[in-house]
Amino acid sequence: MKYAYVLAAMLCGLFVGCSEEKKEPLPDLPPVEIPADVFGFYSGRMPCDDCNQRGVDMDLFKDGTVQAVQMTLKDSVQVDTLRGTFVFADSIVKVCLSDNSIQWAFKRDRVGNLAFMKLGDVYRDADGMKAVLVRFYKKIK
Repeated sequence: MKYAYVLAAMLCGLFVGCSEEKKEPLPDLPPVEIPADVFGFYSGRMPCDDCNQRGVDMDLFKDGTVQAVQMTLKDSVQVDTLRGTFVFADSIVKVCLSDNSIQWAFKRDRVGNLAFMKLGDVYRDADGMKAVLVRFYKKIK
């Protein structure tokens, strides 16, 4: 008799466990709107472990793409033009350049400049200074 109860319980468990639930498709989320004043030209210095100095000029375009010109000073100046995409959420701009080989994160301050982030916090050098890309409202030619 115990065998019949155990067998009935196992069959009920198998039936309940294998029942197929139809899942409704998730609703489409509205697109995240990027504030109009995020787009534009930024310029400044960024930290560099293996060089003397690194300057970056960066354009954020309305279609979500970015173009960055990076000038690295070692023994000589090396200029690289990098292209990629960016996303904006919660006052943070995340930039992915050169097929995701370079990823930068910036925190947007109250005046619109971008402060470089490292390990989830705003980067500060040995003197306590932030690495900031300043927003220019008219691109320097």
